[in-house]
Amino acid sequence: MSSMFQGTIIGRLTQDPEQKVSSSGTTYTRLRLAWNHKKDEPGYIDATVFGKTAEVAATYLKKGSHICLAGARIEWRQWEKDGAKFSGHSLVGGDLIMLGKKDDDQSAQASIPNPAASDDDIPF
Repeated sequence: MSSMFQGTIIGRLTQDPEQKVSSSGTTYTRLRLAWNHKKDEPGYIDATVFGKTAEVAATYLKKGSHICLAGARIEWRQWEKDGAKFSGHSLVGGDLIMLGKKDDDQSAQASIPNPAASDDDIPF
């Protein structure tokens, strides 16, 4: 039996989204989210969304945007930068829900399902 580790997070972007195109032509956008565990104790996580979701994120989101990333796959990543080794969890895919501006009381302004999150893409 296979298992899947998914998560949902609500937070604010700590920087503007970074859109890129992979060597295979897939559009993806990197996001960095922050949330508060407790008062004055923030948490941070990177996320990557694909396809139309990536295009919408790059077009409409900016630093400080309040979002929910639901059903994202949680992965453990390791990387090296400037000779130093880093590791941490990362969210991949999921449905992006834009929750509104910082001073806006409205919620769920838009919900964009992630086409890359199809069960057909899972290799097992």
